[in-house]
Amino acid sequence: MAGTRLIVHSIFVVQLICLVAASFFYASTRPFDPSSTSEPFISDQSGWKILVEDVSPVPLHDSIGGIMREYFDVVAAQVNSLLGGVEEQVHPRERRTSVFVQQMRQQISKLPLKFIKNDDKLLFALPQLKMNFHTPFIKDVEIINEIAAQFERALRDNLPKQPSSHGIILATMSDASNGRAAQEISCEEWVLPESTQTDRKNNTRKLKLPGIYLLTGCRTASSVDVPHGDAVVVRTAHTGEDISGLAQYLQTEISPILLKIAYQANTKKQTQRLERISVHLIDEDPSSHRKGDNKIHFELLSKALSSSLQSIISPIIHDLSFVYGGNVDLLDDAIFWKGAIDLSSAPSAYLSLPNDIIEVEREEAVDESQEAEEEVEEKSDRVDNEKNESVPKKFVTTEQMSKFIQSHSSPHEGLEWFLFLPSIDHSPLTLHDKKNGGIGHSIILTDSKPAGMSIVDYDLRNVDSDETRVKFINSLSHSMLYLAGYIRDLNGLRSQSMETYAAFSSTATPVNYIGGSTQRLSLSFWELESIAQSHWYPILEQALHEMDAVMSLLNEHGSTLALPKSVAQKINTATHMLRKSISFIEEGLPAMYATSALYGALTTIDSVLADADFFELPYFAPDHFLAVFSPLVLPLIMPMIFGLIREVKRYKHLKKKQI
Repeated sequence: MAGTRLIVHSIFVVQLICLVAASFFYASTRPFDPSSTSEPFISDQSGWKILVEDVSPVPLHDSIGGIMREYFDVVAAQVNSLLGGVEEQVHPRERRTSVFVQQMRQQISKLPLKFIKNDDKLLFALPQLKMNFHTPFIKDVEIINEIAAQFERALRDNLPKQPSSHGIILATMSDASNGRAAQEISCEEWVLPESTQTDRKNNTRKLKLPGIYLLTGCRTASSVDVPHGDAVVVRTAHTGEDISGLAQYLQTEISPILLKIAYQANTKKQTQRLERISVHLIDEDPSSHRKGDNKIHFELLSKALSSSLQSIISPIIHDLSFVYGGNVDLLDDAIFWKGAIDLSSAPSAYLSLPNDIIEVEREEAVDESQEAEEEVEEKSDRVDNEKNESVPKKFVTTEQMSKFIQSHSSPHEGLEWFLFLPSIDHSPLTLHDKKNGGIGHSIILTDSKPAGMSIVDYDLRNVDSDETRVKFINSLSHSMLYLAGYIRDLNGLRSQSMETYAAFSSTATPVNYIGGSTQRLSLSFWELESIAQSHWYPILEQALHEMDAVMSLLNEHGSTLALPKSVAQKINTATHMLRKSISFIEEGLPAMYATSALYGALTTIDSVLADADFFELPYFAPDHFLAVFSPLVLPLIMPMIFGLIREVKRYKHLKKKQI
């Protein structure tokens, strides 16, 4: 029984220690809540187990002796600092890049990038693009290879005329369709295979090379057709038997056109990324258009605005979201993306134009010669002209309207477009530029951010009829065309796809865009490619810089920085997309895939820096811990420890007596 009291005291001390340890463990492993006022004791660093890339900096010395000297220099400097010594010479600390970023830069240095100085701007040309070369009407494989070699040589010979490109590599395709095509269909009946069209199902684009189809023996005139997908169709009267004539035609006519189509980015102005587009429909005075309940009136405006945006603007936003939206996932052989460009619209009212900026001008009476010409026209047209002659013209100068709209624009970033519906008293209203005398309904606002406005002149007093409602939607859609053209201009493109490719035509060979009338304002594959080419290298440098900053942060503050598995997974995703973006360029794939992956990496890195789980614990000195926990723990544990010591002595004393 001598050790009973000792056992009881020991159990009490162990229980107290276990209670303190369990409390500390619970407090240190509790999930961090940003809205909570309390902080965990120990940061969650479980992400280090799944982090793939090395975050350590590049060593200053390559040899083992140099690395050891660097290590001992750091230890000596710390010891000297602890002893209160002062360094005789202060050497600036060189910031070293991480091992991962150095590997990426070494891989980039092997790419044959070409930098060109144009108008005081440093432009760049990506490596050679690979294209599948199809000849559906030629069966002989040797002839196909000879034509491909001649064509590729012609592309190299025309490179001096297109300095912003590295040329095109052709991969001959001798599939089974080549043997059947010449017997089954003619050149005029031939259509593109469905596999060449862009796969937009479920917002997925397959990773594949674009194709060029050479149709020989055509009875029609020579032409270059550019579909909406990733293909170029060349029609010519030359046949595969006349290789020299065909090679001469490819060199003089087709090669310059093909280089312009594939490498059109660096001939345009510097483009900018759009992240947000806001469209505002302003009704100056709803009561002048409709009497009664304004709710029905605004429902009509909202539906008409949504319908116009869906048909005109949404296809462009859909394509741009793939290139630089950033919300992408890399699959095995495809890229999946979600819309990441914000498109918002809202109708509003009662924003009256000041009367002092509205000017009135009446038309002058028509002379006798004009009246004589009008007699030939239809009677309805003459009646309309007589009515219009009596209606005064109201206009606002572009300068005054710009000041008025800019005073009501929001300070947020992004593109803003205003649709102004004037009241009946101010209709018809036009814009007048006094500098060049131009008259129109749309202007681009000269401000620090992209913005513009259009005047929608339409009488909504008979809006209850279906015909009037459809006409109003068409009027809004017509005004949206100016916004669509402005979005294309901000991305370095012409106002329409047809204009883009018509400009590449030569004297003997026209270039036709056959994407369809409904796609005249949407972005073709090659236009997206041109945008991606202009964005890839600058965004690559930005992504490497931010990735290097994250790696340096993890290396210098790894012991105190929280790195949960969710954050580490984001870093792994970003590094994987960076590697894939560079490998896409190495493989000769179109730059649109590489730029899409690059923006995905940049967006992921930005989300890491903004993640609330990626934080560093506030510094808490050891003496502060002692001052806080001593009054709580010592009154409990000290009596038990002293009692345990006393019982141990008593137990030893009793043992000696028994002996």
